[in-house]
Amino acid sequence: MEGINKIVISDAELLQAFQREYPKDLARTTEGESPSEYDFDRIQAEKLVGKRWEDVRPDLLQEFFDIASWLNPRAFHYFFPAFIKLSQVDVEKTSLLVDSLISMLADGGVHWPESLKDAEVKLLRENPEISEAVESINEKDLSAWRQERWKLFTEQQWALVRKWLNWINKDERREVDRDVLRRAMKNAEKRQAQQAVVRHKR
Repeated sequence: MEGINKIVISDAELLQAFQREYPKDLARTTEGESPSEYDFDRIQAEKLVGKRWEDVRPDLLQEFFDIASWLNPRAFHYFFPAFIKLSQVDVEKTSLLVDSLISMLADGGVHWPESLKDAEVKLLRENPEISEAVESINEKDLSAWRQERWKLFTEQQWALVRKWLNWINKDERREVDRDVLRRAMKNAEKRQAQQAVVRHKR
């Protein structure tokens, strides 16, 4: 098994590309987005309060694999290097997080990994308010919600995201939806090109 956890993107690369101040707040509700009736987003985001992205550990991302969905745009952007780093360090513990991020990059709908379908059914059955919220999600609004996050990424950062996605695509250990992954890779390429145009116009 030696060499199987090859690091393709170093901490130095991540630090150079993602030079951001720690966000003042982490939860979505402070960014002018629709507040959660149960403030679930803030409860989830608080798991990262006080942590630098370099200090996040795989165990936390395994337990709270959808934590990226509860962060506001600035916090999402700040912690993204941790998601890239730890997906290389521990494939198993970050597999659900990676599925979630790939779906977001592909601009897909609300998606639960196949391995969690039973858990999804149980959760929605026991929490009808969550089921109603999921059913009421507007795909256009969901896409706009994602764009608020992706528009913060620079051309250099998109280059690293593309490098990361290419690594995932070549890693046979990862059981990802290849169609969704290909859409994510295509979108990342498009967003990098858009940022290049913006840079040249300055």
